[in-house]
Amino acid sequence: MTEAPGDEAPQDAQSRLEAANQRQLELLRRVVELTRDRDRLTVKANRQAEEIGSLRRTLDATRRHLLVTDVVRLAQWEWDIASGSVFLSARWEEMIGAAAENNRWPLRDLLARVHPDDVPAVRQALDDALGGKADRYSVEHRVAAADGWIWIESIGMVTERDADGKALRLTGFNSDITARRRMHDEIEQARAQAEASSRAKSEFLANMSHEVRTPLNAVLGLTRLLHQSPLNDEQRQHLELIDNSAASLLALLNDILDLSKIEAGKLVFELIRFDIARWVREAVALHKLAAEKKGLQLEVDVSDDVPWKVAGDPGRLRQVISNLVSNAVKFTEAGRISVSARLAPQQSDLRRDQLRMLFVVRDTGVGVPADKQQQIFEAFTQEDASTTRRFGGTGLGLAICARLVSMMGGEIQLTSRPREGSTFRFTAVFEQAADEMSVLTEPAPLEAVATRGLNVLLAEDHAVNELLMRKLLAEMGCTFNVARNGEEAVRHWKTRQFDLVLMDVQMPVLSGFDATARIRAMEAAEPDRGRTPIVALTAHAMAGDREKCLAAGMDAYVSKPVSPALLSQAIHDAMRGATATGAPREFLLDTDFGPWPGSAPGASPAASGSDPSLPIDMQQLLQTMGGDWDAVRQLAATMRADMAFRRPAIQHAIAGGDSKAAQEQVHALKGALSTIGALQGAKMAKDVEASLRRDDWAGAQRSFGRMEPELERVDTALTQMIEGDEA
Repeated sequence: MTEAPGDEAPQDAQSRLEAANQRQLELLRRVVELTRDRDRLTVKANRQAEEIGSLRRTLDATRRHLLVTDVVRLAQWEWDIASGSVFLSARWEEMIGAAAENNRWPLRDLLARVHPDDVPAVRQALDDALGGKADRYSVEHRVAAADGWIWIESIGMVTERDADGKALRLTGFNSDITARRRMHDEIEQARAQAEASSRAKSEFLANMSHEVRTPLNAVLGLTRLLHQSPLNDEQRQHLELIDNSAASLLALLNDILDLSKIEAGKLVFELIRFDIARWVREAVALHKLAAEKKGLQLEVDVSDDVPWKVAGDPGRLRQVISNLVSNAVKFTEAGRISVSARLAPQQSDLRRDQLRMLFVVRDTGVGVPADKQQQIFEAFTQEDASTTRRFGGTGLGLAICARLVSMMGGEIQLTSRPREGSTFRFTAVFEQAADEMSVLTEPAPLEAVATRGLNVLLAEDHAVNELLMRKLLAEMGCTFNVARNGEEAVRHWKTRQFDLVLMDVQMPVLSGFDATARIRAMEAAEPDRGRTPIVALTAHAMAGDREKCLAAGMDAYVSKPVSPALLSQAIHDAMRGATATGAPREFLLDTDFGPWPGSAPGASPAASGSDPSLPIDMQQLLQTMGGDWDAVRQLAATMRADMAFRRPAIQHAIAGGDSKAAQEQVHALKGALSTIGALQGAKMAKDVEASLRRDDWAGAQRSFGRMEPELERVDTALTQMIEGDEA
């Protein structure tokens, strides 16, 4: 008997329904999972699409970059540091005419192609780039190519580093710069040739000016001697014409010499402390007589803000002002000329120890058209050709002024209108003078310094210098005792009371520094004795000498050859400051032999008309000896005897390698030559001394060999002094 279907159908249906529901849930879960997977894949696909797009853009940019590098003929390279191989593009093969397998070169092979002289620079550039000292590798060097050496410029940078920052890869480009370097070398060669030509021209002008100066000085001297003889009016007029013409020619030679020195780069500026207001007034005063003859008013105005002492080259400043005032007098027929000096408004661009001065020269003369104002600062240029015929001159003065102003750190400008006058403005930069340094002013006459009756101890070991100092001290009314070495000077000082000591710095037995130190030590032990003023006498002002003077306790400092004016100034300053700190006052630099009696402020013998081509400056020597020819002859005889002793002594010391003896003898000879005005010989002796200080015996031998002919010339001149007479 069968069961009724209605009894089991609900259970089966329920089971099937539950199974169906379960399958639906599984399907739903699967759908959810697939949806999530689809979303993840979609995001990943989008990201990969963006990366592919970026890579495509990078690839396109790289292709364009490589195209550009190919056009500009650059060789791309990449150095895999770990493997030591360098990939170089095909352009490299074209550059050097050699190839490597797969365009990969061992680094050692590439370095082997670098010019030996350039290897250090290449290695240094690589080390700096790899070590992080430089942000890129950059160097120019030569490389061996098929046709010889070529120049390349190699530029690159580190493009990959590891986690520790160590460089893994260096990438860059090489470019062939051979043509550029060749052009650069040709330009440099052309510049060098042009500069050499300019120097040769300037040296020729300088030499010719010296050669012409010798007979010209004779013309001037003989003309002025003839002026002292009986002459009729016509003869005197002819002589005045000769004298004026010779003076004009001498002025032209001086201008040519200055210009040639400037162009040859041989014009030396000195650093001297001086009273700027006084030097400006003195420069203008030189033209007062010429202005008065034309009925012109000549005025000077120095502002109150101008410091009374600065450091610079007063001679060059005076040269510029004098030239501008001379031109103003020349080109002004009526009216006035004014000169002013004041601090320039602009000072902020200078160092704290510098100051800028503004100088203005105004006149009411003929003026200069606007289109000609720049040209007048060029050499041999004037406003027009008629200017030379009407007023004279060569057009060198303003060219020299412009160059001198530039060398003083300033600028020169002209404002002018025809028939209304001209205004020249120029600036110059000076240093502020230290408080402890003396100021170089117009040397005071001997009578202005109370030296008469002073009891002086002169410590001087050289016969020529002793004779000169004896002469000067006698003329100054001083009594004196002489010590010929430092030990003797100390002994004299201990036994007698002196008002002043003139102490030579370099002496045998005991130097001037040591002798001064001993005197100061004894003064400290005997305070009741007081302090004796000490003036250092030295043939040079080497670096460190001033510090030695401070340490030794000297009161003043003056270089040889000693002129009467500067000696009196040194004595005055030493005695005034003897009760102070004892800081030495520096009067002269090594290259400046100082103003001589009767010359303008700061004028050197060369500037005052003497001939530097002569072995001895007779004008300087005669003035130094007070015009006493008997004293000059005595000095000449003493100098000849001294030279006869020292020349073989120097030769023997140099040949035997005796540095101390050689330096002592050469130094003494140098000082004596300076004293008698044999400046060229003194300069040569300085060269010998410099070689000896460096232990350059071969150089000392050569320098003394070059000096010997000059010493023969000096000896001949001394003989002529002894045998000749004043006429």
